[in-house]
Amino acid sequence: MKIIYGEKLNNEQTLLANEIALTCGITFDTARLLVYRNIDSVDKAKRFLKPSKKGFHNARLLKGIEQAVDRITTAKIKGENVLIFGDYDADGICASTVLYNSLKDFGINSLKAYVPERDEGYGINIQTIEKILVDFPIDLLITVDCGISDVDKINQLKSMGIDVIVTDHHEPPELLPDCIKINPKIQGQDYPFNGLCGAGVAYKLCTVLIGEKADDYLDFVALATVADSMELIDENRDIVAEGLKLFNSSNKLRLAFKYLLGDNVKEVVSQTLAYQIAPRINAGGRMGDANCALQLFNEKNPNTIMDLAIKLNEYNIQRQVECDKIYKEAKQKILTHSLHKKNVILVKNRNWQAGFIGIVAAKLVEEFARPVIVFAGQDDYLKGSARSVDGINIYDAIVASKEYLLGYGGHSQAAGLSVAEQNFLAFEKLINSIVKDQVDKVDITPRINVEWEIEGEFSNKFAHEIELLEPFGVGNRKPLFTTKILAVNPLPLKLGSNHYTFKTDALEMLNFNGQDDLDVLRLPIQKSIVFELNISVFRNKEYMKGYVKAVCPDYDNLNLLSLNLFNNQIDGLCDDNGEFSYVNKEEIFSSNGIGTLYVINDVKNLKEYPKLSNLPKSLFKPLSKNYSDEIVISLSVVPHGYDRIIYLDNPIQVIKSDIKTYVVKDYCSYDNLLSLSVDRNEFIQIFTYLTTLRNRRINDVVDFAKENCDRYDVKQFLFVIKVFVELNIFSIKNGQFIYNEKVKNALTNSKVYSKIALLKESLC
Repeated sequence: MKIIYGEKLNNEQTLLANEIALTCGITFDTARLLVYRNIDSVDKAKRFLKPSKKGFHNARLLKGIEQAVDRITTAKIKGENVLIFGDYDADGICASTVLYNSLKDFGINSLKAYVPERDEGYGINIQTIEKILVDFPIDLLITVDCGISDVDKINQLKSMGIDVIVTDHHEPPELLPDCIKINPKIQGQDYPFNGLCGAGVAYKLCTVLIGEKADDYLDFVALATVADSMELIDENRDIVAEGLKLFNSSNKLRLAFKYLLGDNVKEVVSQTLAYQIAPRINAGGRMGDANCALQLFNEKNPNTIMDLAIKLNEYNIQRQVECDKIYKEAKQKILTHSLHKKNVILVKNRNWQAGFIGIVAAKLVEEFARPVIVFAGQDDYLKGSARSVDGINIYDAIVASKEYLLGYGGHSQAAGLSVAEQNFLAFEKLINSIVKDQVDKVDITPRINVEWEIEGEFSNKFAHEIELLEPFGVGNRKPLFTTKILAVNPLPLKLGSNHYTFKTDALEMLNFNGQDDLDVLRLPIQKSIVFELNISVFRNKEYMKGYVKAVCPDYDNLNLLSLNLFNNQIDGLCDDNGEFSYVNKEEIFSSNGIGTLYVINDVKNLKEYPKLSNLPKSLFKPLSKNYSDEIVISLSVVPHGYDRIIYLDNPIQVIKSDIKTYVVKDYCSYDNLLSLSVDRNEFIQIFTYLTTLRNRRINDVVDFAKENCDRYDVKQFLFVIKVFVELNIFSIKNGQFIYNEKVKNALTNSKVYSKIALLKESLC
């Protein structure tokens, strides 16, 4: 994991941070965080620290809003039928809710809101409109969160005698629809912020229609802003802050949200919206029942509200199960057909449900660090959902490939598209060629952005001031810091827990689901702990804790690892030897950067491979998930997905694997094993001593060996323990070193003992 630190402040920025700190009464470190967030004046800092309605921009600056208000006013006067046409995601549903209730407040009596299901497609659907017309003659249609690309469909609606107002926030095409339209991204307007979500645009229209009454619906706008991953900067920050006030007001929290949240949430923050409420709203649309959420938001009967909330919670559980299933199938296809070696990963299955492919695509991007488009079957064509990595604009690539597409839309990091199945291969070839240059320039090494390294302890004041930076989200991530440590002894929060705690000079750390980090944390090597600062209260007392986000070892001091690497090498001798072929040193550099796992057991041999010096390095198992070339020191687990494994030094044991495995025999990796004694008398001496250690506490066998080997060489002592444990003469149970007195077993029955004995004999 590569740590990317914020740049150090220059003299001008330092003066600004000092001025902000002095004027706003905050610590210099908090002011520094503001400068890192492009706050370049004291006034901007004051606004950032106190987001409110004062930061809202004048809605009348939005191009088209006056015409929209006039047309809606005409509809009110004439008693016309008005249809709101939304989208099936959380933004579209919230936008529909905000506009529906605001138009009711405005005095539109003949009003209907419609949210399409996913199988109807995104945007205006003429067939759907025709069905609605049977029972509800439409005079005016207002879109929310869609419509800006529906040029032909809007012309068709106009030919049917239906007026159209488009409110949208998606990227406008070159040819705009011939109707009233409100979109902050349309060029040539004075509105100062173009980052609103669909519900945000609808809300701005409503503020002109009904004034401050529209603020009653800011909870929906806040939810939509977070759910649609809009940047929490400028006006969005103010909108979400104001919306959260409604969520956290006991007399203003809607029953719908109360039932979706349950009783365990004490305070609603932006992360609550993103990870608890939004997935449940989206789950309805993904399960083919988007109107469930729309009905929930507009229902008045408490019993019905509870029933609908329960249904959405159940949908969310089903969604998780289905997404996991599709993800596993898609990943298997990618690895089986080596799709992860392409510039853009395209994977399809007509049986997958279109409602889940966006989530799966996003997860696969994290896995493979490549743009991913997942396709599901849709009638006689394929419907795709694309997600990308930083530095690659997938929307532009899709636009450049539009000759093979039936339709598309989206933005730089996420897009939707449809393609006839007979054009799939041609589209795949073209988009891969378009993205090639971008992929070559993108560093796919896993990375994490942090603010700075902490030296010493945190101040309580600074910890509290970090909360002033809420709401956190896209464009305003929660600050992360690092602190350096050597070996620590993580302890489970409780017996059997996968959550661990350990202490550093900065503060106590909590590592949730941290079992994968245990080996590295216990190693006597310098490492950076990336963490998020949190304050918890227990029995009216405050505690500062760091929530671990990453553990990043420093591999410049690998000599400190000798005993741990020796321990891992000994453990490997218990397994059967894998098949391999010898290869010359010059033959190992043919990879294209993806698919080769290099293994080295004696770290001093790394200097023999200067061409590999820039590859990421890890201990015991690969660090990255994208199957890019990597060096693993003392490999213990072979993952799937790699094309080949190359041992850079000749080991005594090759791990058994289905992957093609090669060994460079020029260098030896088992020098440290040759000094071990297999003399029976020495084993008897250490055995006698080990019986005196029965029932001792043992959390880590290496630490146990170091602590108790006063009269013996520590490697020999550890070797003997490993042999006796393999033979079950001793065992480790519930953190205790147990002597099994009734067990009798010969040394030669131990694979570890036999392989060391054979090695020494063959080299004599």
